[in-house]
This record gives sequence, C-alpha cells and structure tokens, in this order.
Amino acid sequence: MQNNKFLSDSDIDVFEGIISVRSVFEGIDKGISDRKIKEVLFCEDSVKGNGKLLGFLKARSFVYDYALNVVSGSEIEKYAVGNSHGGLIMLCGKRNYPDRIPDPVKDGFYIYLEGIEDPFNLGFAIRSAYAAGADGILLPARNALTSAGIVCRSSAGASEIANIIICRDEQVITELKNHSYRFVCTDKDAPVSVYDADLRKPLCLAIGGERRGLSSSCTRLADMTVKLVYGRDFPLALSAASSAAVLSFEVLRQNPAK
Repeated sequence: MQNNKFLSDSDIDVFEGIISVRSVFEGIDKGISDRKIKEVLFCEDSVKGNGKLLGFLKARSFVYDYALNVVSGSEIEKYAVGNSHGGLIMLCGKRNYPDRIPDPVKDGFYIYLEGIEDPFNLGFAIRSAYAAGADGILLPARNALTSAGIVCRSSAGASEIANIIICRDEQVITELKNHSYRFVCTDKDAPVSVYDADLRKPLCLAIGGERRGLSSSCTRLADMTVKLVYGRDFPLALSAASSAAVLSFEVLRQNPAK
C-alpha cells in the first residue's frame, strides 16, 4: 500500500524492481525521457548477495545525482504496489511527453491506444506494440500514465523506452495522414478481416478499450476499419492488450525486415 506522503505528492512516480529501474535509466540515457531521479531505496534484507547491484546503483547515483538509501522492508512496503519489487524502489519526477510528431518515421508504424483505463492493460498493450516494432505509441490526453510505475512494470519496462506521444487533439493523426500514413481503426463489426487487410507501412493503427471501443472523433478519420476474426461465435471484444498483440504482430508479418 502506498503511503499517504506519496499519495499526496502528485509530482512523484514510483518504480518497482530491477527491470523497471533499468528501463528508467535506459529511457534517460537514450534521450527519450526527461525524468529526474530523486531517490532509490534498497531493502536492507536484499543487500546480502547483491553487492554488484548495489555498486551499480551507487555509480549511477553520481551520474544522476539521486540519493541511494538502504532501508527496512517496512519502508519499501510503504511504496510498493506489488510484491515483485525485489527490495528495490525508485522515486522519480514526472516525465514530459510530446504532443506532436515533428518528423514522422518514413514508412513507419505508429499505434494509437484509446480508452484503456486499466494501467496493467495499457502496459501489456505497450509491451506488445513495442516488441512488434512500433515506432511510437499515441495516447489520448486522458490515459493511465498517471500510474506510470504500474504501466512500466506490466510493460516490462517498454513504456519508459518507447516513444510516447500524447494526442491532445486530432491534429497528430491528421499530420500523419499528411505524411502518407493510412489510419486504420479496429471494430468487431468491421467488414474486413485484419488478415485480409493491407497493413503495409506507413501505417497508424488505432485500438480502443474493450468497454467502449474507439470514439467517433477517431473513427471518422479512418481510411479503413478492420476486425479480428474469432474461431467461434463469441459476442464480446478481446482485451485491448490482446488485440494490440495480435494486430501489432500482423503488421510486423506484413512488413518483414528489409
């Protein structure tokens, strides 16, 4: 359970475990993230046998100017949401996300994830899209990144090293279309199967949350709408994370590496 001090401090994101911590370092090193690392907490019960990791964190503290503190397990639990933290917590300032793509990747692949309210689901979706080679993740202004630590953990660190753009208006999609990108939306009632659709790049693929799907302001910009074909009669939508995985890797299949 997060403590009251953290809950009252909207300027702090909490990252748990070595995968998340390393991804924060990598995002900063690559110039993708502008986070300011404030403090790293290492559980005293985990220090034994982890001298190499402690040395790594100490060396990094000189580079990024953060405090490295060995604390009790109870102090770690004040910040931890899950139990897979391995005795390691990182406290960071917020990351600023661009709201435009000044120079879209030529023949690239972007994915727009709208209406995914659960941070675990969003993290899983980002994880699949990033692994499939997406050049950028587009999110609406209202999104689950307020729980950045959970998103990071469920995305296996991908959310901190991915190029994430916050679409505060429709101009981002319009600009991609002006760069010869096709905007493809997904809907379970669409007339075309994703496996019969042309998903060659440059492409921006939009996936909505399973509860409400994509907004009308999004679908009206679509150049094509596709659906996932099920193996049996089933009336409900897949989770956004599952849809993102299937669709992103179908884009990869249709665009083999040159």
